[in-house]
Amino acid sequence: MTGLEGLHARAAETLDITEPWVRRAFEAVPRHEFVPGTVWVVDNGAYRPLRREDDPDRWARMAYDPVQAIATQVDDGAPAPGGGDVPTSSISAPAAVVTMLAELDLRPGHRVLEIGAGTGYNAALLAERAGAGRVTTLEIDSDVADGARGALHRAGYGGVTVLEADGEQGWRSGAPYDRLVATASVASIPWAWVEQMVPGGLILAPFRTAFCSHGLARLTVSDGRAEGRFAGAVTFMTVRGQRARPRIDAVFSTEAWEESRESKTDLDVTALADPHAEFAVGLRLADVAHWPQDGDHWWCTRDSWAYATDGAVRQWGPRDLADETAEALTWWEGAGRPELFDFGLTVMADGHWVWLGDPSAAWPLPAA
Repeated sequence: MTGLEGLHARAAETLDITEPWVRRAFEAVPRHEFVPGTVWVVDNGAYRPLRREDDPDRWARMAYDPVQAIATQVDDGAPAPGGGDVPTSSISAPAAVVTMLAELDLRPGHRVLEIGAGTGYNAALLAERAGAGRVTTLEIDSDVADGARGALHRAGYGGVTVLEADGEQGWRSGAPYDRLVATASVASIPWAWVEQMVPGGLILAPFRTAFCSHGLARLTVSDGRAEGRFAGAVTFMTVRGQRARPRIDAVFSTEAWEESRESKTDLDVTALADPHAEFAVGLRLADVAHWPQDGDHWWCTRDSWAYATDGAVRQWGPRDLADETAEALTWWEGAGRPELFDFGLTVMADGHWVWLGDPSAAWPLPAA
């Protein structure tokens, strides 16, 4: 057994994959064949290239690390000479990959549309179950698509169709599909995806709000809608067409600080450290960006911002975002501190609705 084979076997055991077909697929597909020879690692605050030939042991350990994704592209393929800033393509962590595949309920012969080919690794796993000729994967970046196509051919999955296309539009020529799986997160489910599914088909997509980055929507398509619960907490890069979110530098200024309202609040910002609380508040305040910074907290929309530290709050604009967060947390507490899995999403042609427990009690999801 080679070093890579040993790492592969050890990763399979560490992950403790309970879905039989997912385990067989994970064991069958050589993940290292889909990891580019140059990947990107954080070094002194910037992404810098790590070449396989320079450190083959580290590269191999990264390839089979069960819980770490690997950045395979930064800054949309055009990093500055001093180092990259933002990862824009990756091979997802094995733990996230097998978690999603277990939720997909994929059957032999299903027609599958994948949104985001990345390195091609996930498409190879799908092909092990559905058949390579039944899998179509879309990739918006031409260089990434070429890399995925080449890796799939070399690994024996040349029957997978790799297309350079905007995944938000789906691919009507291959429709209808039994399963659609996205490997990039969305803040709204494109209606084209729903239209291209068979009745009873399943959409599985990482879902985010401006407030919260983790969620996995598992939606069944029927009766002119896609509806289902959130099945887990995963964080993925966002599809390129939905990257935009409110930015504090677009609304904050020295003048705005001087004009801001200072107050005390009952807001317990520590509650937001609970991922279930953060997710629930995000569903109530989907258009509000929030981030902690060295113990302080910032919020913003496109026309308002708030800042909290040591119980004191400053707020500016037509909305009181810290107060809205406190109200949402009070609602969550009053509802019995529900978990992410208790919430659901309904997608129709005219919008998105979220609900707790019962779709009949849904509220509209604000657009970020």
